[in-house]
Amino acid sequence: MVSVESVNPFYLGAFVIYLLIVLAIGAWGYTRTKTKDDFWVYGKNLGKWLATWSLVANFFSAVAAIGVIGEFAQTGWAIMVGVNFGLALGISALYFVSHKIRELDKVTLPDIVASVTGREYARPITGVILFGNAWVYLIIQLVGASVLVTAITGVPYRYMVWVIGIVFITYTVMGGLISVAWTDLLQGTVMIALMTLAAIYLVVDLGGLTAMNAQFAAIDPSYVTPLGDGTYTLLTVVSSIVAFFGTIFTSQNVIIRINATKDIETTKFHLAMGGVIIGSFFVVTSILGAATGVALNNAGLTVADPDRAFPVLIMQYLPTSIGTVVILGIMSAILSTTDTRLHAIGVTVSRDIYDYFKPGMSDEHQLKVSRTATVVFGLLATAVGASPPGSIFELYNFRAVLLTTGLLIPIYVALYWRGLDGRAIIASMVFGAVCGVGTELLGGELFGVPATLLGVGVAIAVLGSSVATSHLSAVPTD
Repeated sequence: MVSVESVNPFYLGAFVIYLLIVLAIGAWGYTRTKTKDDFWVYGKNLGKWLATWSLVANFFSAVAAIGVIGEFAQTGWAIMVGVNFGLALGISALYFVSHKIRELDKVTLPDIVASVTGREYARPITGVILFGNAWVYLIIQLVGASVLVTAITGVPYRYMVWVIGIVFITYTVMGGLISVAWTDLLQGTVMIALMTLAAIYLVVDLGGLTAMNAQFAAIDPSYVTPLGDGTYTLLTVVSSIVAFFGTIFTSQNVIIRINATKDIETTKFHLAMGGVIIGSFFVVTSILGAATGVALNNAGLTVADPDRAFPVLIMQYLPTSIGTVVILGIMSAILSTTDTRLHAIGVTVSRDIYDYFKPGMSDEHQLKVSRTATVVFGLLATAVGASPPGSIFELYNFRAVLLTTGLLIPIYVALYWRGLDGRAIIASMVFGAVCGVGTELLGGELFGVPATLLGVGVAIAVLGSSVATSHLSAVPTD
């Protein structure tokens, strides 16, 4: 049972109002969703600013708002070197290959892989990898949102994770990408504005940037060094950059948005402008991480679980008025990504997996399958989120390894080297993913090589052996 004394009515009321607003947008989106293309890709009519803010809102999630800030508070600036730099590079690279994606005129990433390999069975193989990524990411968002709301409202976690899961399943199912894009516009704007104000407040409260950084260094000198306390080596930094670089181009939701924009000009604009906003906001989240570490230390607060660092700061350090502002900003970051992953799951299951085994479905049936998959796998993710298998940052790193080792090299090669045997590309995907994920599950390294680099290396080796074999077979014999 929930103890009335433990519930904060002020925070709980703000959260309830927030959920009602996004549900209203979902209901409006339902009235605009008539076909599967409306549900999947906004009728391929997504405009510049709506696409931009949808990209920005999708980009920042429980990982940035809670996971990275918590890790930053306990690790220091070193996390920027691998994670933030890798993600920024990924957006830049995507800008320069987006025209290749648009030229293919497809809906999803598995569609693209099937097209460039000439093998239809590439669709479910790619779809399974993307489904795994989206599902793990969805669990991350549900965990992050529930940890935060539980901390600030006093409602037990086991109840809150189901409330959040069901609300976001409901409005995503109703309006598809239409609901997702418009709620992203609201949530992205709120997130950027309010979390920036929170960062400014904390910096001023701690005496300015220079004073804050000096206090951060006083806690542990390694916090302000590029590679931290030795946990990060040059090899692990390179591995991290590659991993997070790979997650951008190979994310189903990003590809869907590119194909949902109304023309190539809109595509380029939303990637360029989104990249500027995201890069700037990286600075805000980094400052919030350092400020959280300093503020908690100054208040004598010790937090063992990094995922609870920022929620504890809100509840026990910030004034209620400022805390409310921060909470709305964080919730916007988390929940804008929750609906995106839910939507990606529905599209992936229907278009890329189910359609392969049962081709020729009517548009109505495909739309029904998309909505059903959103509900079923959303509820399963909520059930897992009720007892998560790891911290937010650990889960995030796992899905980064999965995406990068399975898809990064094969897909980039396939886009630019059309003469390569499609079977070699698919084999590269499978062996790279199995090796990378297997290594990650065994502890993250094998023979001293990080999982990401090992998986990518295997993917390259498989492609290389195919090229070598084809050259040898082409050599004339006497």
